Amino acid sequence: MLESNADLLTPPAAVFRKILALDPSRVEFRVRGFDLAEKSHEERLESIGKAFLRGYNLTLSARSLAGFEQAMAQEPALLRGFFIEGGAMGSALLDSLPFRKPMLPRYLAQFAAQYPILVHAGVGLTISKLPWREKGILAKLDPFYRWLAYDGRGYHNMYFEPEKTLSGPKHSLEGYASRAYDQGAGRGIWFISGASIDKAAETIASMASERRPDLWAGVGLAICYAGPAGPKEFLAAKALAGGCAAHMATGVALACAARMKDQSLLPETRAAITDLWGLTPEVLAERVEAARLAVLSSDHANGYLAWRDKIAGEFVQQRAA
Repeated sequence: MLESNADLLTPPAAVFRKILALDPSRVEFRVRGFDLAEKSHEERLESIGKAFLRGYNLTLSARSLAGFEQAMAQEPALLRGFFIEGGAMGSALLDSLPFRKPMLPRYLAQFAAQYPILVHAGVGLTISKLPWREKGILAKLDPFYRWLAYDGRGYHNMYFEPEKTLSGPKHSLEGYASRAYDQGAGRGIWFISGASIDKAAETIASMASERRPDLWAGVGLAICYAGPAGPKEFLAAKALAGGCAAHMATGVALACAARMKDQSLLPETRAAITDLWGLTPEVLAERVEAARLAVLSSDHANGYLAWRDKIAGEFVQQRAA
């Protein structure tokens, strides 16, 4: 890929790179103190965290978006989205440094079309670090997907500060931002539970009942996009979610569409999606996109919420058929 002037990046000074760089050991379970279910689960979740940090750390030294994309292509297909998510966090963080040409708008233009969920959620991790930049960062995001920044914030807090997040007071966000935060917290619960659906369910049951639908939605997205999970875990999640099953299935549907878009769906996940939804991943992804387009063509104050509600309604109808 040829580089243009618009594609070129200017890495920060070495002193800033050293300060901002993150050690891959930060995501190891022995460091984080997460629950362990099986060794294979630990290895999968650690590989995801390390891919995220590779993407983040590369933004500190990358000299072009083309070079960043080439590095992403070297990642296993399963991990590319997480690599991109880390890069989104790094891009937004670097924009907080003075006397720099903004990187985030160019990063969004390069990767948001193929990885809309991962890019917007990754930006939210920066907001967790730099809350005073929230308004400026949100202004650069797609109005439809910007709620995912709050999702990323919730994920960050649950992943990096689980004890404080679980036992402390509820976050101060209001309106739908509060719900999106809990969707991200649900994703984080999957990780801190060591990919054990039973442990994740126990954690959610200990939290306020009004938060559970969105927490389960986050778990649904995580079991499908991050895994490891197959039909047994998907159906167990549906049963344990109870009245929140449609929300959990909505998370699965969004993750399915994301995996179909980046062509990285695993066979075990394909079978699990079909068992849960009664649809092939191809058909489900088409329905998710059709729902998004229908919402965009109508007059909704919050299109992202309407999109998720429409998907949840389709799950109820599909399983009742």
